Amino acid sequence: MKLLFKNARIIDVKSPYNGQELDILVNDEQIEAIGNLKTEQADGVIDLKGCWLTTGLAELHSDLGEPGNEESEDLVSGSAAAASGGFTAVGVVSNGYPHYESKTGIEFILNKSESLPIHLVPVGTLSKGRKGEELSEMFEMNQLGAHLFGDYKQGVSNANLLKLGLLYTKPFGRVMVHPENHELSANGKMHEGATSTYIGLKGIPVVSESTQIQRDLSILEYTEGAMHIASVSTVEGVECIREAKSKGLNVTASVNIHHLIFTDEDLENYNTALKVSPPIRTDVERSILWEAVLDGTIDCIAVDHLPKDIEQKQCEFDNAEFGMAGLEGAVSALLDRYEVSEELLQEKLSTVPRSLLNLPDLTIQEGATAEFTIIASGSEQITAMGSKAFNNPFKGLDVNNFIKGVYVKGNYLSLHA
Repeated sequence: MKLLFKNARIIDVKSPYNGQELDILVNDEQIEAIGNLKTEQADGVIDLKGCWLTTGLAELHSDLGEPGNEESEDLVSGSAAAASGGFTAVGVVSNGYPHYESKTGIEFILNKSESLPIHLVPVGTLSKGRKGEELSEMFEMNQLGAHLFGDYKQGVSNANLLKLGLLYTKPFGRVMVHPENHELSANGKMHEGATSTYIGLKGIPVVSESTQIQRDLSILEYTEGAMHIASVSTVEGVECIREAKSKGLNVTASVNIHHLIFTDEDLENYNTALKVSPPIRTDVERSILWEAVLDGTIDCIAVDHLPKDIEQKQCEFDNAEFGMAGLEGAVSALLDRYEVSEELLQEKLSTVPRSLLNLPDLTIQEGATAEFTIIASGSEQITAMGSKAFNNPFKGLDVNNFIKGVYVKGNYLSLHA
């Protein structure tokens, strides 16, 4: 089926059409023509006047529930949430059981992905069972397409295992680490500071992140491997990464959207949807994190979708589980909070995460793969209808920029006419 997208403002720094308002004719999964085109050429027409059209957004690390946590999310609901949130590809982390620790786990995701509306990319575990004791079967997983390996929210306490993982993956992959020293953050519920003292919750200190990043980067320097530091949330963490990059280390880093939107003061009403790891920190951290995005210290922006059901979140704050759902709404909230340039949007939410997931680069030119995200301007309220998750703090927010739809796998998916 041929679809004609009329009057789209093309956002793609790799395309000769960048910044121009043109029509795009797609035929199944390929861009057939770009220009001032006639509607008779297509089976359907979608007017995108006033909209941005950029290469498909990619989410680097999210939990989609399967296997093991289907009551909170599954691959079908998670994929629907991702599509409505503007993502055409998602890096799926292992957070349930069985883990993605061998080729069987990778095959599970890839086989399921074939029938889903977007692309799912498995992120393999670093260790078997995410226990930090023995390396997983990373080479076998890489043969099937896994490129990132990490134990998700488990900071690697076993320094020797991290060393071995970095050495082992040098020829084919990258180790993704969670910046948390669990001994230092033990029993903490939110950022340690004035707000945690005021509302009477045990805090998680900045040092729990900074010491872990320092140690991980020291091991990276020794091994000369490749590392991605996910979920950076502190000024000290940013400074460590900036210094490591100046020394030429092969390190990339990402920040979660919720760390760019909220501050610890938003937890004064004990909103369990904002209980996350690493914790949401102060306005100072939020500002420095955004500056790090702008200057390139932070390579990309992630959602870190971690869905929970009502029983896991509608309870006392101390007893609530960590995690925030955000595939639906996070990007819209980001665009509403900051003046995000068109080029920055593509780089941080499409080009870089796709590269880290080892996905083919996308461009908007004739003959290229047709896979893009469409962003519209105008007053809109964020809805969250695809996900099963109870813990989405973006739901109901009024924004002035929103996801209109995505085109992926030969299909146009949209909540809007």
